[in-house]
Amino acid sequence: MHDSSSPSTHSRRSAIKLGAAGAVAVAGALRPDFLAYSQEAKATVSSATQAAKLFVETLTAEQKQIAVLEFQDKKRTEWHFIPMDTRKGLPLRDMNESQRTAAIAILKQVLSPAGYQRTVEIMDYEAILLELEGPTQAKRRDYTKYYFTLYGQPSESGAWGLSVEGHHLSINFTFEKGAIVDSTPQFFGVNPAGLRKDFKTPDITKAGGTVEFKKGKRLLASEEDAGFELLKSLNEKQLGQAIYDKECPDDIQWAGEPQPQLAAKVGIAAKELDVAQQKKLMAILDAFNSNMTADVIKQRMDLIKAAGVDQIYFGWAGETKLEGQHFFRIQGPTFILELCNFQKDPEGNIANHIHSIWRDMTGDFNLPIASK
Repeated sequence: MHDSSSPSTHSRRSAIKLGAAGAVAVAGALRPDFLAYSQEAKATVSSATQAAKLFVETLTAEQKQIAVLEFQDKKRTEWHFIPMDTRKGLPLRDMNESQRTAAIAILKQVLSPAGYQRTVEIMDYEAILLELEGPTQAKRRDYTKYYFTLYGQPSESGAWGLSVEGHHLSINFTFEKGAIVDSTPQFFGVNPAGLRKDFKTPDITKAGGTVEFKKGKRLLASEEDAGFELLKSLNEKQLGQAIYDKECPDDIQWAGEPQPQLAAKVGIAAKELDVAQQKKLMAILDAFNSNMTADVIKQRMDLIKAAGVDQIYFGWAGETKLEGQHFFRIQGPTFILELCNFQKDPEGNIANHIHSIWRDMTGDFNLPIASK
């Protein structure tokens, strides 16, 4: 466990993420990481900060006690994606329409358009689960049971954090001195992973609105398909290196833990892939990153490239067909991503329930991973 009140978190990340040369190469120049923040990135943070402030202004004094915690509060590093009776923060179900609109507006500022759409659809999918599982699950399958929490006061000069969380969703941002200094853990899940019929659900973004989801929709198809594209391109020798376990694990690693572990890499190294296969490898990263804003993607990719693409490993476990239980992970010095499609959907179809995650191997929440 780490100390959530550790000082100078910004300098910690700079020291770790600059690498031995003390800088990251960008467009032929060297710049200190996070310090030469682009105007686009500053605009993102400014918009997010303003949206968070507007949200706070809509709250009652009692709601503020629930939704706005201290930046050092240990709850900042408590996260999970499983259904819970309650969790930290203020849920959408306890907000009036204007408050809910203000909360949703924050998502539009911290996520890409695709990431925003995916997030609200994950919320709407709770209504699909309710339809499939029946009215006895109404308390558990509530599409308004998503919780918003701020840590510290939103500011472009100080440190503050944001989490938005509920079933199959946990997105977390750490801000400092007008910059997004961390954007993990980033978790998206879906059940059913592929719809077997059409559904119509309430629209979480519009009171009284509805959303239609068509048979065949796969909410996390881009990540899953990108993994299979690389797998299918491997020759027999490469498959022998990439597939490290014929059994699929039942979930992602370290679910709900404050930090990932400094685990050994598994699978095939990027340097063992040809140019076309390396492009497919990077396409998986692109799919996971597509939920984030362009500036967050750039930060992540700058760090990955500085640490060395050759240091990235692609590992596969389980079956090698889409309808079978399967898992893959990609790990480099600065990140690890995973996708697990193991569980059944409510109708008993195996491998139709996906969990996916991106974590920071220098430490989630802009905090160091404790050495053991």
